[in-house]
Amino acid sequence: MAWESIQDYIAEYGYWAVAVGTLWDQSGLQSFAVAGGAYASIDPRFSLLGTILAAASGSLGSDMILWGIGRWRASWLERFVKSNKGRMRLSVLEQGMNRYAMPLLTFGRFLPWIGRFVPAAAGLRRVHGVRVLVWSTIGSVTSAAGYATLGFYAAETVAQIEQYAIFILIGALAISFPIAALVLKRFDAIVLKRLADEQGEDVKLVP
Repeated sequence: MAWESIQDYIAEYGYWAVAVGTLWDQSGLQSFAVAGGAYASIDPRFSLLGTILAAASGSLGSDMILWGIGRWRASWLERFVKSNKGRMRLSVLEQGMNRYAMPLLTFGRFLPWIGRFVPAAAGLRRVHGVRVLVWSTIGSVTSAAGYATLGFYAAETVAQIEQYAIFILIGALAISFPIAALVLKRFDAIVLKRLADEQGEDVKLVP
């Protein structure tokens, strides 16, 4: 969405625009949080703290909705996956999501597009709701504070680089996808190793 359009929404709807806009797209660069901070720097009726709270509520709301959807479909996914490899993938994903819930839920939102699916994955693999709420709250407040403060103190700079937003997004995705590919490759390697170990144990049990 164009920078001018975001500013117009914020000028008309205030904190609601920041909250709903961030809820709609809370991974990567949170444009509504940045624009809200920039608007707070020119309108004394619009505070930086209010912007941070609005953006954090939108980000947290997005996380919890996606976690809830994932949790709702967890049993369905387990019934759908039939192969040994698929079941092992679910097992490894569940262990990984529970073990690394803090960094994934707190900092995953800074990855464009990919970070969007982290809360849903946490729901699919039954990460406890309290843990999701705690780490997502910390991540939401941290990201909202960072982006809103960036907009507040660098409003003119942000406005100037908006024309390069598409190139920045492409660059961020260009970095994110190789990272995701590396993670997936590592993930499949762990799955294959555990399958091999499991089959080896089955062979040893045969008299």
